[in-house]
Amino acid sequence: MIRQKVMPKIQELCSNYNFSNVILGLRKKDNYTYRHCIGVSVLSYFIGKWLGLKEKELNDLAVAGLLHDVGKTKISDSILLKAGKLSSDEYAEMQLHTVFGYEMILRLPNMTDQQALVALQHHEREDGSGYPYRKSSEEIEYFSKIVAVADVFHTMVSERVYKKAIPLFQVLQEIYQRAFGLFNPVIVQCFITNLMNRMIGDSVLLSDGKVARIVMLHPDDLINPLVESQGKYYDLRLSKSKIMDFASIQ
Repeated sequence: MIRQKVMPKIQELCSNYNFSNVILGLRKKDNYTYRHCIGVSVLSYFIGKWLGLKEKELNDLAVAGLLHDVGKTKISDSILLKAGKLSSDEYAEMQLHTVFGYEMILRLPNMTDQQALVALQHHEREDGSGYPYRKSSEEIEYFSKIVAVADVFHTMVSERVYKKAIPLFQVLQEIYQRAFGLFNPVIVQCFITNLMNRMIGDSVLLSDGKVARIVMLHPDDLINPLVESQGKYYDLRLSKSKIMDFASIQ
């Protein structure tokens, strides 16, 4: 579905907006960041669709997701491509990609303030713990909140030189548990619900070594569903056994 429906939409948006040179510059600078931006654009589009946004809003959101990290073209290669942990000074410079991105997008034709703010705010957090300006809750644009969830999800499931990809279910669990505090809980609930609904019928590995099948989700606890293993049903809300990962992902 992504290949047939969403990617052509992203390509169409790219051709309709005058920022192809910016995207090409990002690809030349760092291929991972380029691929990450495409992934975040697709995820943001889906989240927006699940949240009920209209087509024009979805298009604007997809473009915002595509350009959210464009400021990294202004970050030195020694920092952007560093395999090890960044020093405090290096991390401070890396954080500036949000400001650089905001300024770059404002200079592009046909872009909106809201799209520029996504580049500036996608690392801000609901509790004010993010950067660059420690904005909180109502100070953060709605699109920025959507892209923040898509950005963190894609980053966690991706492999880099300095880190392995985190198992998919663990990523869903961590984002779900952070819904109150770091992220907008309505956006997270919508995102996790739609992803987990698509996992019903899939096999999962449990902490006790069993392989089980997801049967039903609990709206009040999406990451501890009802599962079935060898003809027996287990409500993971009440069980010591928990899901470790999706068996099909292994």
